[in-house]
Amino acid sequence: MGLLTTGFALNLLDRQIINILAEPIKRDLGLADWQVGALSGLSFALLYSVAALPIARLADRSNRVTIVGLAILVWSFFTAACGLAASFIQLLLLRIGVGIGEAGGAPPSQSLIADSFPPERRSSALAIFAMGSPIGASVGLIGGGMLAGVIGWRWTLVCAGVPGLLVGALVLLSLRDPRPHRLAAAMPGLRASLALLLSRRAFLLMALGSAMLGFVNYGAMAFAGSFYLRNHLTELTTLGAAIGQQPLGVIGIGLGLLGTIGGVLGSIVGGRLGDRFGLRDARALALIPAAGSVLCAASYVVMFTLPNAAASLVTFAAASFFSNLWYGPGTLGLQRLAGANAKATALAVALFVNSAIGMSLGPLLMGLASDTLAPSLGEGEGLRMGILIGLSAGLVSGLLYWLASRRIAGEIARAEQA
Repeated sequence: MGLLTTGFALNLLDRQIINILAEPIKRDLGLADWQVGALSGLSFALLYSVAALPIARLADRSNRVTIVGLAILVWSFFTAACGLAASFIQLLLLRIGVGIGEAGGAPPSQSLIADSFPPERRSSALAIFAMGSPIGASVGLIGGGMLAGVIGWRWTLVCAGVPGLLVGALVLLSLRDPRPHRLAAAMPGLRASLALLLSRRAFLLMALGSAMLGFVNYGAMAFAGSFYLRNHLTELTTLGAAIGQQPLGVIGIGLGLLGTIGGVLGSIVGGRLGDRFGLRDARALALIPAAGSVLCAASYVVMFTLPNAAASLVTFAAASFFSNLWYGPGTLGLQRLAGANAKATALAVALFVNSAIGMSLGPLLMGLASDTLAPSLGEGEGLRMGILIGLSAGLVSGLLYWLASRRIAGEIARAEQA
């Protein structure tokens, strides 16, 4: 659990560090906001979403530890290599490499964890694994913000990639897959598994609900650093002078620390709620994420409209709490809908939907909205409005999860009897 959670933390660190470095990268390479959005979302998701399904299918049929260890090594190498990029196209291609590596991380890890804990503890176990997300993202924000002002964005990316080389090697050398490999022969084929998953309406609704929440999170965080630099630079400069940091360092520390606190608490609370109510009533596995999605979007609205930078940063703790509330119950719901032999495949299908819609389109469309509104509103206010428009996806996410709650109990019962 410790190594897999650390690996997931590095997954999010390497994925999200580009966000805190967005403004210096934009200035250095002469990029538009839509290109920044493409680097943080679309480029990463292009092959991340496509590669996740065959990798997860392989994980359902072979050694999951080997797949996770190699995936960590691959994405860490490409993260470090991003520091060598001299143009938008080069950075785009290297970020695609990061995405291919990270496609082999979460689904096999979640499948391993689900097979290692009894049913009454699985939501909490998956929620503990999910704590790697806010911790990793926060370390990236804090470390990226502080290092960028000292060694520049290029060497910051190199530093972000190096730890994964050690963790990947430790996974390969020290972990074992507890599943008997002889079970793989009895598993249904890919086409049959996909047909079965797609026939379960609650599974589709929950996957789409997760994607719309991803749209909110990936889009908002892709431009958080740029937003504060454009709208609160004077206040951040004053705060930075008091603690010996550049404005970007203040942003990284604020988002990182508060994101960790809120995200870890949200993961724990969501996991406990899933364990407490999910076994009694499977509808809770969809209703908890529904509430989290709506409250997450509402928290972001407050965060991006408050006139005071310090108060705005504090509000991120609430947004992070609600954005992580879904992980334990939501992931468990997807796995239970998949049945016994397609856990990693089911999570990869959900990841594909999340990547194609949330990770790809969230940053890209918010960036396009910013570029469109900037000539009339200015660069700072145009970005604010672009983000606020995109946050409406949180309401759609809540609706989709609520619709899933109306079907999930019956579909889980049929899946677990098959």
